[in-house]
Amino acid sequence: MPSRFSRVALIAGAAFIFSSAMAEPGVEDARIVISGSNAMSGSVAAVCAPATYGAMAWFNKVNAAGGVHGRKIEYNILDDAYLPQRAIANARRMVQQDNVFAIFGGCATATQSAILSFLGGYPDVPYLFPWAAMPELTEPVKKSVYALMPSWSAQINGMLPYTIQNANPKPKTAAILMINVPGAEAMRKAARAIFAAQGIKVVYDELFEVNVPDHTPYILQMKAQNPDLAVLGDSAAGAAKMFLTMKRQNWHPRVGLGVATLSAEQFLDPVNTYADDWLTTVGIVAPPTAPSATECSAAVKQSYPELKPSHFTMFGCLAAQVFVEGLNRAGRNLTRAGLVSALNNMQEFDPKISGPVSFTATDHTGAHTVVPIGVKDGKFVVLGPALKAKE
Repeated sequence: MPSRFSRVALIAGAAFIFSSAMAEPGVEDARIVISGSNAMSGSVAAVCAPATYGAMAWFNKVNAAGGVHGRKIEYNILDDAYLPQRAIANARRMVQQDNVFAIFGGCATATQSAILSFLGGYPDVPYLFPWAAMPELTEPVKKSVYALMPSWSAQINGMLPYTIQNANPKPKTAAILMINVPGAEAMRKAARAIFAAQGIKVVYDELFEVNVPDHTPYILQMKAQNPDLAVLGDSAAGAAKMFLTMKRQNWHPRVGLGVATLSAEQFLDPVNTYADDWLTTVGIVAPPTAPSATECSAAVKQSYPELKPSHFTMFGCLAAQVFVEGLNRAGRNLTRAGLVSALNNMQEFDPKISGPVSFTATDHTGAHTVVPIGVKDGKFVVLGPALKAKE
């Protein structure tokens, strides 16, 4: 874990209280205070914590250049250890005690879904860009909640037809094996509709619970059906265990499609070349080695030279870039309402590391493309231009 947190604080326990005389929560003359809840410890920390470091690295870069309209961004993170009840407690503290300007970032569906539920009672608090793909973030549109990831069903609608089209020969049978988190049912429905339209028979369709200790029963059941194509989803670490289970069983489908968590290095590093040439994954951002990721990778190296850039650090950097752009457009007289207005009028903002980002008053999902990513020689490779991700 990175040991150096220059210019941006990582807070796990100490309370911080702002003056009630401030004109706007979290906004002072020289700083903007935001906060978030993320799994900095626990079962998914190795995957999720880098999203925080990527955002912090970009904020460090912005702060070193003078901040936004003369204010530095102070980003404080509370550890939820991937526990929904702790995430709710963190959200309560951020809103009721710390009086932050916005809740920013975070990672993992279960905890971010819990925060979203709590914020139903605080519609004016901006909740911005967690790494989570559940449709409940933006469907229906909520006044101050914004996402940068297409929902799981939109990811599937963008990537599954592409995967089928590029499979040779065309798959005749398919399987779906997914973690049971918000959005999974919509994803399964979308996949089934595409398979039906393509004349592909679904021979296996199963959900498993979060942090399942052993994928073996599911892999054996799927192996018995021997599908040509499988749609696969779990956390990055969980998916690595899933693939290593397939390797032990000396079997994998001829073609695989993984949701966005499988485009993370934390998945690929233990799997290595086993995923070569048969796995396609949904990319939200370009891999850190891509030319379009140069600025974000350099910012991460500057702040955390010991941290290996990954999909999650790149996503954190993307989220920070969009937030900074929103602050710039909101102006010096910063308010929550002003930020919401600025975001609602953001069209075709190009952060380079992803497709263009656009919001409107009726669409709070900023990213509407996915990047097709494959695996070659144990490394991620971009397979082609970005694809439309549609509900």
